[in-house]
Amino acid sequence: MLAENKLNKYLLYAIGEIVLVVIGILIALSINNSNQDRKTRQFEITVLENIQEDILSDRIDLEANLQVQKEVLKNEQRMLDFLLKNQTELLDSIRFTDVLGVDLLIAFHQASFINLQNNDIGLISNNKLHKEITRFYDFFSKAIILLENEHDYTSTYDEKFIYFKKHFNVIDKKSPFLVTTKKSEGNYIQEFERYNFSIRNLKLLKADEAFKVVLSESILINSLKFSFYTQILKKNEELNNSINNELLLLK
Repeated sequence: MLAENKLNKYLLYAIGEIVLVVIGILIALSINNSNQDRKTRQFEITVLENIQEDILSDRIDLEANLQVQKEVLKNEQRMLDFLLKNQTELLDSIRFTDVLGVDLLIAFHQASFINLQNNDIGLISNNKLHKEITRFYDFFSKAIILLENEHDYTSTYDEKFIYFKKHFNVIDKKSPFLVTTKKSEGNYIQEFERYNFSIRNLKLLKADEAFKVVLSESILINSLKFSFYTQILKKNEELNNSINNELLLLK
């Protein structure tokens, strides 16, 4: 009986030791998991903040290009109205430099998005936000880059330049053409002046039907580009708001 009693105590002691070891392991695993979750969450916050910084930098470039598109489109329309309808009162309001415009380019800050792609796809815990980010970069940014940089038919500058050489003179007077501000790294301050133009022979200009065709098509193309710039800026703002809301939850 004494031996059996000692054995029971020993078994209870051994079981207690095993339970304590298991509890210790579970606590250690819980602490380790908690630390790992905290590190993962912090990394997610960093990635989202970097993406947000990129899209805010992109917004400056998009808004600068949109402003150029707006001025070009406005002055193209005035020029065509003047040529088609003989609205002479419009002549003094036309900025010929803006009718000619400039061959624009666009670039996006994508380093943070590429970093996201190269990491675990589940890094961003909010699946809806992950899809929104991917959609912005895989569709909207690629579309505007193709539209602005890689499709010659969407740039009418070269075609208009032919008629400017034919119908306009350069005059010794300059005016600001484009100004952008540097809000963050990667955006450039561009402040320069452009020589103005004057009409060489108004009668010949009005009689040039080919120039009117080029202007009308340029107005159509630039209207589409203006609309897409407006849309992508809206998506940029929506994505920024979504990231802001997610960061508030994560922090």
